[in-house]
Amino acid sequence: MIELHRVEKYDRASIRAALAAALAPAGGFAGLLAGRERIVLKPNFIIPERADRCATTHPDVYMTVAAMLLELGKSVSIADSPAFGTACQAIKLHRVQDECRDLGIDVFTFRQPQAFDGPAGQSRYKTLTIAGELDRFDALINLPKLKVHQQFVVTGATKNLYGCVTGNRKFFRHNVCANDPVRFAQMIVANARRAAPVLNIGDGIMAMHVKGPRGGEPYPLQRLIVSDDFLALDWLFCRLIDQDPMATPLFEALGAAACERLAADCRAVLAGAAFGVAPEFMPSYRTDISFRPQHILRSAWRSLMFRLHRA
Repeated sequence: MIELHRVEKYDRASIRAALAAALAPAGGFAGLLAGRERIVLKPNFIIPERADRCATTHPDVYMTVAAMLLELGKSVSIADSPAFGTACQAIKLHRVQDECRDLGIDVFTFRQPQAFDGPAGQSRYKTLTIAGELDRFDALINLPKLKVHQQFVVTGATKNLYGCVTGNRKFFRHNVCANDPVRFAQMIVANARRAAPVLNIGDGIMAMHVKGPRGGEPYPLQRLIVSDDFLALDWLFCRLIDQDPMATPLFEALGAAACERLAADCRAVLAGAAFGVAPEFMPSYRTDISFRPQHILRSAWRSLMFRLHRA
């Protein structure tokens, strides 16, 4: 299932209507989550930052999803493992902390690593870890922000699930790949498959271009992408911004046969009225996957500052 819907601005009623239309063929959230009661939402909280900077999933998106689930009697949590800071700090800056408390939504940061086997043939990623807290839930809903990425070309549903890796392990894995973007992407895909979201909703109402995953410029893409396949969502995002998917580490790592399947899955959407290539959308410049010493020192300093102000 892959759906593309136009939403012109951050307005919860409009977002709700788009989600209801997108999920109608699956019976809505009720049909999709039948028998699943404990749901965790995974936004992109790359760093606690104001929503208008477009680096994070907008609160109107994740709070609309939360409200729709609560109306069905589901238990809802919101979680992430930001590069710096905590999930609670993120919702404070998004000004929805009180709303989450009043609705009984638990907000927490992933902290418990759980080991699993890495991708076959990858000695550098022989064993990986993912948040053990995921085992407490019946379903994960992935809520990425759609952005360019200076190391990964684009970041959407697949890369957002990297936030299910706890703490500094994310940073460490960048360097383990020995600056090989395809090797890194193979690990990213293995991690996303292990996270196994039941649904992915891409926040592209205001996307980010020019630079990313932070510090770029807002771009009014005015789209929500909804899919049960995180790879299909990212494929469609590439097509929306006129980015050749095969020129990204993610889809190069998947190979031609998998990409042909994704192209076929997206064919009907590409012919639909909601599709249109974004004019003047600008890619980010490229940097190495692995971090240089100065980046490591800067990261350590930022981590210290966020710990001093931890919520």
